Amino acid sequence: MCKRLAVAMVLCISLATQAAPLRLPAASVPVPDGGSVTALGQGALIRYRGWLLAVDGAAADARADVRLASARGQRAPRAQAGRVARDLPVWTAFELVKGATRLRITALPGPGSDEAPALLLDFGDGDYRIVIPAHALAPPQHAQLAQRFPGADLALLLQEGRRVMLPLGSSRVQVFGAEQAVPYRFSKVKR
Repeated sequence: MCKRLAVAMVLCISLATQAAPLRLPAASVPVPDGGSVTALGQGALIRYRGWLLAVDGAAADARADVRLASARGQRAPRAQAGRVARDLPVWTAFELVKGATRLRITALPGPGSDEAPALLLDFGDGDYRIVIPAHALAPPQHAQLAQRFPGADLALLLQEGRRVMLPLGSSRVQVFGAEQAVPYRFSKVKR
């Protein structure tokens, strides 16, 4: 009986620690509203309300709060914040808090039936959402991203071996970032 109780307690504690958000130190300076995404080769740098995220090996001039790696082959996407690293199999979420801003990173089924998982970054209380598919998509599939990932505001796509930005939710499909290193600026979205 005691052994079962001990196992149950360990299981409950491990589930509770997985569900609790990871808290990062808040910035000591005021955080600006809005954010930006800068495509750098196959990766990107994302800045939002004091957060700095490095996607797929993008090098930042400052230390990134979170490093994200897209799924490759059978390997799940990965998120690392400081010394804490987590694989994110499909339908797994990793929640972080920095200052007053929350970030939830969720692995979702990719756009194709056999695609590797895509990452959905959800900043704040639905402030802004960015989807990052692991593989390149053909231009006809771009229009389907808003349906496949409802509520996503921006897609970071792989196109010809580099990341580009595709704002979602408008009738016009226009890709930004082909010129590289020019940031795409965004602000909180009212829902």
